[in-house]
Amino acid sequence: MPTGQPTARATAAEQTRLRLIDAAIERFAADGPGASFDQVAADAGVSKGALYHHFGSKDGLVDAVYREAIRRHAARVVDASQSGTGAERLLALIDSSTRLYTSRTPFYGLLTQLHLQAGTSRPALVEVARRVQQRQREHMIGLAQLGQRDGSIRSDLDAEALGLTVNAALEGFLVQQLEPAATQRRWVAGFRSLIQEMITP
Repeated sequence: MPTGQPTARATAAEQTRLRLIDAAIERFAADGPGASFDQVAADAGVSKGALYHHFGSKDGLVDAVYREAIRRHAARVVDASQSGTGAERLLALIDSSTRLYTSRTPFYGLLTQLHLQAGTSRPALVEVARRVQQRQREHMIGLAQLGQRDGSIRSDLDAEALGLTVNAALEGFLVQQLEPAATQRRWVAGFRSLIQEMITP
């Protein structure tokens, strides 16, 4: 058997799985996580059995959607904070996160629903959420420490406390989807201004 064949099969299977997750994200974003397996299968152009083959159950599909949604969000946020001083990168992360959180797009509405469920009705997602939040906290603390090293953030601040404060505030903005958009924008602007004033040497 050619050595490349298993890899090709695995790659094809993973591509199919991602296509199914994409279809589920679109459907769940439009209709909520309660959308039926049948509808997701129809959107993806596959049989209902194919969904069961890849995810085992509706809960398995929802779990996979949450993991992928979190991964995509984290990639977007981290990509926005890859250059500049520590302060510039921390503020860019705040700008990127709050812009996405307040975009009111179906994707972020879905992410909010699943994020809240992760701590309540979907205990299997608790560990996923915990790991993601830990990485986010570490990234923000790292940016605060970088800013102190390059002189763009006050050296007398507690870098860990700063990173944790920013992370907690951003988590709060994520779940404030029921507030009017104008109210969210005012909160975001005030928070960013407060952080910028606080960290500037």
